[in-house]
Amino acid sequence: MSASLQRHYKLRPSRYLSFVIFIACLLTLGVTYILPLGMTVYSALSFFILAASAFIFFRDARLSLANSCVAFRLEAEGNISLILRDGRHHAGKLAAGGVILPFVVLVNVRLGSGGRRGLVLFGDCTDTDSFRRLRVLLRWGVKRQGPVSSV
Repeated sequence: MSASLQRHYKLRPSRYLSFVIFIACLLTLGVTYILPLGMTVYSALSFFILAASAFIFFRDARLSLANSCVAFRLEAEGNISLILRDGRHHAGKLAAGGVILPFVVLVNVRLGSGGRRGLVLFGDCTDTDSFRRLRVLLRWGVKRQGPVSSV
């Protein structure tokens, strides 16, 4: 496959996403403690915030859970195939609402099973050239690209 037609992306753990999750957790805890609530409610909310942050951290930033997306493949007509750590594949379509910035890409996926999945991809989740190619491919549209040829 030619490098200009790359459509398979292997992901690795992201330090930037880890940092963002940590800061978001701290801010959420800080805002929670400003509210005039009882100690029992503080404890319950703190536990929930920490558990949710830990789940997101290990699933999306460290890629260490079984349902972590460790690779994906962009296909024709906006189709995408997510490859999970445990070897399962989820087919879906790119959904509207994604964001493409120079340092982060947010991809919304509508899964074939009826669910949704979001991918938050910072520049350190793959090599620089692959990240650039992904941004260009998503910005200009997967639909316009021809079929991938294996040379």
